[in-house]
Amino acid sequence: GVTRETIFQTQIYTELPEHAKLVAYGLDWGFSADPTAFVQVYKEADNLYIEELIYQGGLTNQDIAERLSELGITRHDEIVADSAEPKSIEEIHRMNFNIKPSKKGADSIRIGIDCMRRNVLHVKDDSLNAQKEFRNYKWKTDRNGKILNIPVDADNHIVDAVRYICLNKILKRTGKYYIR
Repeated sequence: GVTRETIFQTQIYTELPEHAKLVAYGLDWGFSADPTAFVQVYKEADNLYIEELIYQGGLTNQDIAERLSELGITRHDEIVADSAEPKSIEEIHRMNFNIKPSKKGADSIRIGIDCMRRNVLHVKDDSLNAQKEFRNYKWKTDRNGKILNIPVDADNHIVDAVRYICLNKILKRTGKYYIR
């Protein structure tokens, strides 16, 4: 259930509103223990519409590129990826995708979460992993139960992919420029 540690409240949607615009795609790398997570985020006013498109472990960069092609992603679509894997970004870029590293920085997690929380988050009805991640994404607490301003770093692959989009695409547009 929702506790005071819960970071996000989300709503479920079945169809995108007519005026929602694609912001970008987000990619969080995974391989053995963690899934690769790939999401699309649409925005309409203060609403973000999140749909998971890939959530799977064991994918190589070649596998990911094939899946992107199957999903109809072209070099005109912007993908913001976790910057922790520059070699993967470069490989997928060479396969003709418009993929860029997300900005990082000491405060980027908190700033990205704040950006997400300024919007109403809507998760697609069949994006079950996304629903589960958002439901379970919580702030760390100390042993006295005091909430710390740091999220628990677990099962947050889709959350992170959405956060990369927020940091790199949405903050820029509102003029609150995020500097590394």
